[in-house]
Amino acid sequence: MQLSRLHIRTLLIPGLSVLLIALLFSCRAYRSAYISERGVHYFQRINLGGVRQSVMIRGHDKDNPVMLFLHGGPGFPLFPVDQASGVMRELESHFTMVYWEQRGTGGSFNWRLPVKSLSVDDFVADTHELVEYVCALLDKEKLFIWGHSWGSNVGAKYAATHPDRLYAYVSTGQSVNPFLNERLCYEYVLREAAERDDRRALRQMERVDTLPRNYSLRDALLVRRWVYNYGGVVREVDPMDRYIDLAYVLRTLTAPEYGLPDKLNMVLMPYFSAEELWEDLKELNLEDSVPSIGVPVYFLLGRHDVVVSAELAAAYFEVLEAPAGKTLIWFEESAHRPHHEETDRFLRVMREQIRPHASP
Repeated sequence: MQLSRLHIRTLLIPGLSVLLIALLFSCRAYRSAYISERGVHYFQRINLGGVRQSVMIRGHDKDNPVMLFLHGGPGFPLFPVDQASGVMRELESHFTMVYWEQRGTGGSFNWRLPVKSLSVDDFVADTHELVEYVCALLDKEKLFIWGHSWGSNVGAKYAATHPDRLYAYVSTGQSVNPFLNERLCYEYVLREAAERDDRRALRQMERVDTLPRNYSLRDALLVRRWVYNYGGVVREVDPMDRYIDLAYVLRTLTAPEYGLPDKLNMVLMPYFSAEELWEDLKELNLEDSVPSIGVPVYFLLGRHDVVVSAELAAAYFEVLEAPAGKTLIWFEESAHRPHHEETDRFLRVMREQIRPHASP
Protein backbone atom coordinates (compact mmCIF):
# COMPACT_ATOMS: atom_id res chain seq x y z
CA MET A 1 0.00 0.00 0.00
CA GLN A 2 2.84 2.38 0.86
CA LEU A 3 4.50 1.76 -2.50
CA SER A 4 1.22 2.45 -4.28
CA ARG A 5 0.79 5.80 -2.56
CA LEU A 6 4.38 6.75 -3.34
CA HIS A 7 3.89 5.81 -6.98
CA ILE A 8 0.74 7.92 -7.20
CA ARG A 9 2.49 10.92 -5.63
CA THR A 10 5.44 10.49 -7.98
CA LEU A 11 3.13 10.75 -10.99
CA LEU A 12 0.61 13.22 -9.63
CA ILE A 13 2.80 16.00 -8.23
CA PRO A 14 4.87 16.66 -11.40
CA GLY A 15 1.73 16.40 -13.50
CA LEU A 16 -0.13 18.95 -11.40
CA SER A 17 2.91 21.23 -11.40
CA VAL A 18 3.14 21.16 -15.18
CA LEU A 19 -0.60 21.83 -15.46
CA LEU A 20 -0.41 24.78 -13.06
CA ILE A 21 2.54 26.32 -14.90
CA ALA A 22 0.75 25.85 -18.23
CA LEU A 23 -2.41 27.47 -16.97
CA LEU A 24 -0.51 30.42 -15.57
CA PHE A 25 1.67 30.79 -18.65
CA SER A 26 -0.61 33.52 -19.89
CA CYS A 27 -3.57 35.01 -18.07
CA ARG A 28 -4.91 36.84 -21.07
CA ALA A 29 -5.06 35.93 -24.74
CA TYR A 30 -3.38 38.33 -27.14
CA ARG A 31 -5.23 40.33 -29.79
CA SER A 32 -4.08 41.90 -33.05
CA ALA A 33 -5.57 43.83 -35.97
CA TYR A 34 -2.81 44.26 -38.56
CA ILE A 35 -4.06 44.51 -42.17
CA SER A 36 -1.93 46.13 -44.86
CA GLU A 37 -0.60 45.53 -48.35
CA ARG A 38 2.35 43.73 -46.78
CA GLY A 39 0.17 41.13 -45.09
CA VAL A 40 -2.53 40.31 -42.60
CA HIS A 41 -2.33 39.31 -38.96
CA TYR A 42 -5.76 39.72 -37.40
CA PHE A 43 -6.96 38.02 -34.23
CA GLN A 44 -10.18 39.08 -32.53
CA ARG A 45 -13.30 37.73 -30.90
CA ILE A 46 -16.28 38.73 -32.96
CA ASN A 47 -20.03 38.26 -32.62
CA LEU A 48 -21.42 35.42 -34.74
CA GLY A 49 -24.98 34.36 -34.11
CA GLY A 50 -25.04 36.23 -30.82
CA VAL A 51 -21.94 34.39 -29.54
CA ARG A 52 -18.42 35.82 -29.14
CA GLN A 53 -16.11 33.62 -31.24
CA SER A 54 -12.36 33.56 -31.89
CA VAL A 55 -11.16 34.31 -35.41
CA MET A 56 -7.58 34.57 -36.64
CA ILE A 57 -6.64 35.72 -40.15
CA ARG A 58 -3.06 35.37 -41.40
CA GLY A 59 -1.40 35.85 -44.77
CA HIS A 60 1.68 37.30 -46.46
CA ASP A 61 -0.14 39.31 -49.12
CA LYS A 62 -3.51 41.02 -48.73
CA ASP A 63 -4.18 40.51 -52.45
CA ASN A 64 -4.01 36.71 -52.18
CA PRO A 65 -7.33 34.83 -52.32
CA VAL A 66 -8.92 34.00 -48.97
CA MET A 67 -9.45 30.49 -47.63
CA LEU A 68 -11.62 29.72 -44.60
CA PHE A 69 -10.61 26.56 -42.74
CA LEU A 70 -13.41 24.70 -40.93
CA HIS A 71 -11.84 22.54 -38.24
CA GLY A 72 -12.81 19.06 -37.10
CA GLY A 73 -14.19 17.74 -33.88
CA PRO A 74 -16.75 18.98 -33.15
CA GLY A 75 -15.16 20.96 -30.37
CA PHE A 76 -11.53 20.09 -31.22
CA PRO A 77 -9.38 23.17 -30.37
CA LEU A 78 -7.86 24.60 -33.52
CA PHE A 79 -5.07 26.99 -32.57
CA PRO A 80 -2.60 24.62 -30.83
CA VAL A 81 -2.45 22.15 -33.73
CA ASP A 82 -3.64 23.04 -37.22
CA GLN A 83 -3.07 26.79 -37.20
CA ALA A 84 0.44 26.40 -35.79
CA SER A 85 1.51 23.71 -38.26
CA GLY A 86 4.00 24.11 -41.07
CA VAL A 87 1.28 23.22 -43.58
CA MET A 88 -0.78 26.24 -42.63
CA ARG A 89 2.24 28.51 -42.53
CA GLU A 90 3.12 27.49 -46.09
CA LEU A 91 -0.47 28.04 -47.25
CA GLU A 92 -0.30 31.57 -45.84
CA SER A 93 2.14 32.38 -48.65
CA HIS A 94 -0.53 31.60 -51.25
CA PHE A 95 -3.81 32.32 -49.46
CA THR A 96 -5.00 34.61 -46.72
CA MET A 97 -5.98 31.90 -44.23
CA VAL A 98 -8.94 32.31 -41.89
CA TYR A 99 -8.89 30.16 -38.75
CA TRP A 100 -12.08 30.07 -36.71
CA GLU A 101 -12.84 28.21 -33.51
CA GLN A 102 -16.50 27.31 -33.81
CA ARG A 103 -19.03 28.04 -31.08
CA GLY A 104 -18.42 25.93 -27.98
CA THR A 105 -14.77 25.33 -28.94
CA GLY A 106 -11.60 26.73 -27.34
CA GLY A 107 -11.73 30.51 -27.35
CA SER A 108 -15.35 30.42 -28.54
CA PHE A 109 -16.66 28.60 -25.48
CA ASN A 110 -19.08 30.43 -23.21
CA TRP A 111 -20.81 29.09 -20.12
CA ARG A 112 -23.90 31.09 -21.06
CA LEU A 113 -24.10 29.46 -24.48
CA PRO A 114 -27.60 27.94 -24.84
CA VAL A 115 -27.29 24.24 -25.62
CA LYS A 116 -30.19 24.57 -28.05
CA SER A 117 -27.94 26.82 -30.15
CA LEU A 118 -25.68 23.87 -30.96
CA SER A 119 -27.15 22.30 -34.06
CA VAL A 120 -25.60 21.71 -37.47
CA ASP A 121 -27.74 24.52 -38.88
CA ASP A 122 -26.43 26.93 -36.21
CA PHE A 123 -22.87 26.21 -37.33
CA VAL A 124 -23.82 26.76 -40.97
CA ALA A 125 -25.43 30.09 -40.04
CA ASP A 126 -22.28 31.10 -38.12
CA THR A 127 -20.23 30.22 -41.19
CA HIS A 128 -22.34 32.51 -43.35
CA GLU A 129 -21.96 35.41 -40.91
CA LEU A 130 -18.21 34.85 -40.78
CA VAL A 131 -17.89 34.75 -44.59
CA GLU A 132 -19.77 38.06 -44.84
CA TYR A 133 -17.58 39.56 -42.10
CA VAL A 134 -14.31 38.42 -43.69
CA CYS A 135 -15.30 39.53 -47.19
CA ALA A 136 -16.17 43.00 -45.88
CA LEU A 137 -13.02 43.20 -43.76
CA LEU A 138 -10.67 42.20 -46.60
CA ASP A 139 -12.68 43.75 -49.45
CA LYS A 140 -13.33 40.43 -51.21
CA GLU A 141 -16.29 39.14 -53.17
CA LYS A 142 -15.55 35.44 -52.77
CA LEU A 143 -13.32 33.00 -50.91
CA PHE A 144 -12.48 29.30 -50.69
CA ILE A 145 -13.79 26.99 -47.97
CA TRP A 146 -11.76 24.02 -46.79
CA GLY A 147 -13.70 21.70 -44.49
CA HIS A 148 -11.88 19.01 -42.53
CA SER A 149 -13.61 16.05 -40.85
CA TRP A 150 -16.60 17.39 -38.84
CA GLY A 151 -16.00 20.76 -40.52
CA SER A 152 -16.69 19.17 -43.91
CA ASN A 153 -20.33 18.61 -42.88
CA VAL A 154 -20.68 22.33 -42.25
CA GLY A 155 -18.64 23.24 -45.33
CA ALA A 156 -20.67 21.10 -47.73
CA LYS A 157 -23.97 22.46 -46.41
CA TYR A 158 -22.69 26.03 -46.66
CA ALA A 159 -21.34 25.51 -50.20
CA ALA A 160 -24.71 24.11 -51.29
CA THR A 161 -26.66 27.11 -49.96
CA HIS A 162 -24.26 30.01 -50.71
CA PRO A 163 -22.37 29.20 -53.93
CA ASP A 164 -22.25 32.91 -54.83
CA ARG A 165 -19.65 33.50 -52.11
CA LEU A 166 -17.26 30.68 -53.06
CA TYR A 167 -14.58 30.05 -55.66
CA ALA A 168 -14.57 26.34 -54.73
CA TYR A 169 -15.26 23.91 -51.92
CA VAL A 170 -12.35 21.75 -50.71
CA SER A 171 -12.53 18.91 -48.19
CA THR A 172 -10.22 16.52 -46.39
CA GLY A 173 -11.71 13.67 -44.39
CA GLN A 174 -15.12 14.37 -45.92
CA SER A 175 -17.83 13.30 -43.51
CA VAL A 176 -21.10 12.06 -45.05
CA ASN A 177 -23.18 10.01 -42.62
CA PRO A 178 -21.67 10.22 -39.11
CA PHE A 179 -23.65 7.40 -37.52
CA LEU A 180 -23.06 4.94 -40.37
CA ASN A 181 -19.42 6.00 -40.12
CA GLU A 182 -19.40 4.96 -36.44
CA ARG A 183 -20.73 1.53 -37.38
CA LEU A 184 -17.94 1.11 -39.95
CA CYS A 185 -15.33 2.14 -37.37
CA TYR A 186 -16.66 -0.46 -34.93
CA GLU A 187 -16.57 -3.21 -37.57
CA TYR A 188 -13.02 -2.18 -38.55
CA VAL A 189 -11.82 -2.51 -34.96
CA LEU A 190 -13.46 -5.94 -34.63
CA ARG A 191 -11.73 -7.17 -37.81
CA GLU A 192 -8.32 -5.79 -36.88
CA ALA A 193 -8.54 -7.02 -33.30
CA ALA A 194 -9.48 -10.53 -34.45
CA GLU A 195 -6.64 -10.65 -36.99
CA ARG A 196 -4.13 -9.43 -34.38
CA ASP A 197 -5.62 -11.59 -31.61
CA ASP A 198 -5.93 -8.37 -29.59
CA ARG A 199 -8.01 -9.68 -26.72
CA ARG A 200 -8.05 -6.38 -24.83
CA ALA A 201 -9.64 -4.62 -27.80
CA LEU A 202 -12.15 -7.44 -28.29
CA ARG A 203 -13.17 -7.33 -24.62
CA GLN A 204 -13.71 -3.57 -24.83
CA MET A 205 -15.74 -3.86 -28.03
CA GLU A 206 -18.02 -6.39 -26.33
CA ARG A 207 -19.11 -3.63 -23.93
CA VAL A 208 -20.11 -1.23 -26.75
CA ASP A 209 -23.86 -1.07 -27.43
CA THR A 210 -24.16 -0.30 -31.14
CA LEU A 211 -27.93 0.27 -31.21
CA PRO A 212 -28.49 3.88 -32.37
CA ARG A 213 -30.52 4.83 -29.31
CA ASN A 214 -27.84 3.52 -26.93
CA TYR A 215 -24.59 4.29 -28.77
CA SER A 216 -22.98 7.09 -26.78
CA LEU A 217 -20.18 9.58 -27.29
CA ARG A 218 -18.18 7.60 -24.74
CA ASP A 219 -18.55 4.50 -26.94
CA ALA A 220 -17.42 6.47 -29.99
CA LEU A 221 -14.33 7.79 -28.22
CA LEU A 222 -13.37 4.27 -27.14
CA VAL A 223 -13.77 2.91 -30.67
CA ARG A 224 -11.78 5.80 -32.12
CA ARG A 225 -8.83 5.16 -29.82
CA TRP A 226 -8.57 1.68 -31.30
CA VAL A 227 -9.03 3.00 -34.84
CA TYR A 228 -6.07 5.28 -34.15
CA ASN A 229 -3.97 2.41 -32.75
CA TYR A 230 -4.62 0.38 -35.90
CA GLY A 231 -3.64 3.16 -38.36
CA GLY A 232 -7.06 4.47 -39.34
CA VAL A 233 -6.35 8.06 -38.28
CA VAL A 234 -2.62 8.38 -39.01
CA ARG A 235 -1.26 5.83 -41.44
CA GLU A 236 2.15 5.43 -39.80
CA VAL A 237 1.45 5.16 -36.07
CA ASP A 238 4.28 5.32 -33.58
CA PRO A 239 3.55 2.61 -30.96
CA MET A 240 4.51 5.12 -28.26
CA ASP A 241 1.96 7.72 -29.43
CA ARG A 242 -1.55 8.05 -28.06
CA TYR A 243 -4.71 9.40 -29.71
CA ILE A 244 -4.57 12.48 -27.47
CA ASP A 245 -1.23 12.69 -25.67
CA LEU A 246 0.37 14.89 -23.04
CA ALA A 247 2.23 16.92 -25.67
CA TYR A 248 -1.06 17.97 -27.28
CA VAL A 249 -2.55 18.90 -23.90
CA LEU A 250 0.50 21.01 -23.07
CA ARG A 251 0.40 22.76 -26.47
CA THR A 252 -3.21 23.61 -25.82
CA LEU A 253 -2.68 24.90 -22.30
CA THR A 254 0.31 27.04 -23.26
CA ALA A 255 -1.12 28.47 -26.50
CA PRO A 256 -0.99 32.29 -26.35
CA GLU A 257 -4.33 32.50 -28.17
CA TYR A 258 -6.06 31.39 -24.96
CA GLY A 259 -6.50 33.28 -21.73
CA LEU A 260 -6.74 31.58 -18.36
CA PRO A 261 -10.57 31.21 -18.50
CA ASP A 262 -10.29 29.52 -21.92
CA LYS A 263 -7.78 27.02 -20.61
CA LEU A 264 -9.87 26.18 -17.56
CA ASN A 265 -12.94 25.72 -19.75
CA MET A 266 -11.11 23.30 -22.04
CA VAL A 267 -9.95 21.25 -19.04
CA LEU A 268 -13.40 21.16 -17.44
CA MET A 269 -15.53 20.75 -20.61
CA PRO A 270 -13.42 19.01 -23.29
CA TYR A 271 -16.39 17.33 -25.02
CA PHE A 272 -19.01 20.06 -24.67
CA SER A 273 -19.72 20.56 -28.39
CA ALA A 274 -19.63 16.87 -29.24
CA GLU A 275 -22.03 16.00 -26.44
CA GLU A 276 -24.53 18.68 -27.41
CA LEU A 277 -24.36 17.79 -31.13
CA TRP A 278 -24.40 14.04 -30.63
CA GLU A 279 -28.08 13.37 -31.34
CA ASP A 280 -28.06 15.84 -34.27
CA LEU A 281 -25.11 14.00 -35.82
CA LYS A 282 -26.95 10.69 -35.65
CA GLU A 283 -29.56 12.10 -38.04
CA LEU A 284 -27.15 13.78 -40.47
CA ASN A 285 -26.73 12.36 -43.98
CA LEU A 286 -25.28 14.58 -46.71
CA GLU A 287 -26.53 12.30 -49.48
CA ASP A 288 -30.02 13.44 -48.52
CA SER A 289 -29.40 17.02 -47.34
CA VAL A 290 -26.69 18.05 -49.86
CA PRO A 291 -27.31 16.26 -53.16
CA SER A 292 -25.77 19.10 -55.20
CA ILE A 293 -23.08 21.78 -54.83
CA GLY A 294 -22.95 24.58 -57.38
CA VAL A 295 -19.23 25.43 -57.20
CA PRO A 296 -16.12 23.41 -58.11
CA VAL A 297 -15.68 20.59 -55.57
CA TYR A 298 -12.43 18.93 -54.48
CA PHE A 299 -12.31 15.85 -52.27
CA LEU A 300 -8.74 15.19 -51.06
CA LEU A 301 -9.03 11.77 -49.46
CA GLY A 302 -6.55 9.62 -47.57
CA ARG A 303 -6.80 6.09 -48.93
CA HIS A 304 -6.52 4.60 -45.42
CA ASP A 305 -8.92 6.94 -43.63
CA VAL A 306 -11.20 4.90 -41.38
CA VAL A 307 -12.09 7.31 -38.60
CA VAL A 308 -14.05 9.33 -41.19
CA SER A 309 -14.62 6.70 -43.84
CA ALA A 310 -12.93 7.37 -47.17
CA GLU A 311 -15.21 4.71 -48.68
CA LEU A 312 -18.33 6.66 -47.69
CA ALA A 313 -16.77 9.88 -48.98
CA ALA A 314 -15.92 8.31 -52.35
CA ALA A 315 -19.43 6.88 -52.69
CA TYR A 316 -20.91 10.31 -51.92
CA PHE A 317 -18.59 11.90 -54.48
CA GLU A 318 -19.98 9.60 -57.16
CA VAL A 319 -23.61 10.66 -56.60
CA LEU A 320 -22.94 14.32 -55.77
CA GLU A 321 -24.16 16.65 -58.50
CA ALA A 322 -21.56 19.34 -59.21
CA PRO A 323 -22.34 21.23 -62.42
CA ALA A 324 -19.22 23.41 -62.00
CA GLY A 325 -17.04 20.30 -61.84
CA LYS A 326 -15.78 17.89 -59.19
CA THR A 327 -12.38 16.32 -58.57
CA LEU A 328 -11.41 13.44 -56.27
CA ILE A 329 -7.72 13.09 -55.46
CA TRP A 330 -6.49 10.04 -53.55
CA PHE A 331 -3.54 10.32 -51.17
CA GLU A 332 -2.27 6.77 -51.16
CA GLU A 333 0.03 7.06 -48.12
CA SER A 334 -2.42 8.93 -45.90
CA ALA A 335 -5.29 8.23 -43.56
CA HIS A 336 -7.37 11.04 -42.05
CA ARG A 337 -4.91 13.93 -42.46
CA PRO A 338 -3.36 14.03 -45.94
CA HIS A 339 -2.28 17.64 -45.33
CA HIS A 340 0.03 16.36 -42.56
CA GLU A 341 0.90 12.93 -43.96
CA GLU A 342 1.66 13.90 -47.59
CA THR A 343 2.33 17.58 -47.10
CA ASP A 344 4.29 18.34 -50.28
CA ARG A 345 1.70 16.81 -52.57
CA PHE A 346 -1.15 18.44 -50.67
CA LEU A 347 0.44 21.88 -50.98
CA ARG A 348 1.08 21.33 -54.68
CA VAL A 349 -2.60 20.52 -55.24
CA MET A 350 -3.63 23.64 -53.33
CA ARG A 351 -1.26 25.86 -55.32
CA GLU A 352 -1.63 24.41 -58.80
CA GLN A 353 -5.19 23.09 -58.99
CA ILE A 354 -7.28 24.97 -56.45
CA ARG A 355 -5.82 28.48 -56.18
CA PRO A 356 -6.24 29.20 -59.95
CA HIS A 357 -10.04 29.22 -59.46
CA ALA A 358 -9.58 32.67 -57.94
CA SER A 359 -7.83 34.02 -61.05
CA PRO A 360 -9.84 36.35 -63.31
